[in-house]
Amino acid sequence: MTADFDDSLVVNQPIARFGEPDEVADMVEFVVMKATFTTGAEFVIDGGALTGQALAVPTSAN
Repeated sequence: MTADFDDSLVVNQPIARFGEPDEVADMVEFVVMKATFTTGAEFVIDGGALTGQALAVPTSAN
């Protein structure tokens, strides 16, 4: 589905890369097997896209 997407689409996200299918599978496994005390929660797997753009951190003091 994302084969034709360019990396420039995620460069400003907090995690600046596309997610992998196994990362989604890991969350599904967690919800099914481990999150036994969770009720009606939503788990967002988006690399931080909903939090907004990542701010550039200066590398040297000017």
